[in-house]
Amino acid sequence: MLKLIESLRKRLGRSNPLDLELWVRGLLIHYFFHTSERGRIELAGEGGRTLKLLTPTQFKGDGRVRLDVSAVFGVPRSPGAYSCSYIEARTPESLIEVGPGCVFNNRCVLISEGASIRFGANVLVGPELHVMDSNSHDLRLTHRRSPDPRPAGVEIGDEVFIGSRVTILKGVKIGRGCVIAAGAVVTPGFEAPAMSIVAGNPARVVGQVSPEGMNP
Repeated sequence: MLKLIESLRKRLGRSNPLDLELWVRGLLIHYFFHTSERGRIELAGEGGRTLKLLTPTQFKGDGRVRLDVSAVFGVPRSPGAYSCSYIEARTPESLIEVGPGCVFNNRCVLISEGASIRFGANVLVGPELHVMDSNSHDLRLTHRRSPDPRPAGVEIGDEVFIGSRVTILKGVKIGRGCVIAAGAVVTPGFEAPAMSIVAGNPARVVGQVSPEGMNP
């Protein structure tokens, strides 16, 4: 066994690093998609019937996952390019819906537990986004091994920009064109008007998106 490992190590050492990188990432993409519950995925839109998975992404659950074929999952030249994004419509009533033109960076986690998570069109998402439409557990002290009895849908409008390591919790509504700053924790029931800048933990509106053609 040691001789086999040493032989593989030498062969890998002589290989083209860029070729090896593409091969390893491609194998991981194939593995995680192969182990997904692919029958739950519904494809919408025009331009082919193939998902754009550029880094490992896994789909699980008993609910519906409705994806526009133009949506992109993963950014190879970004942290976490070998880590797996995880998308789960956990219960039969759950729905995760992604509109056209959305791009998700790596290590994204979307979990629906009976309500819904909806992304509009052209949403840009930084690495390590975490979105849930429930508290995962009932918060009452004597019921914490039970599911949340009151999940609430999450709605993210068109043209929203979400920074890295953002957490979005149940019942949140993000209006069109908003910017969610890196590290924000958007607490249950929060509503961001269109074109707002949202930041902080807990998140709050801290400004407005600049007019077209101007940077803050």
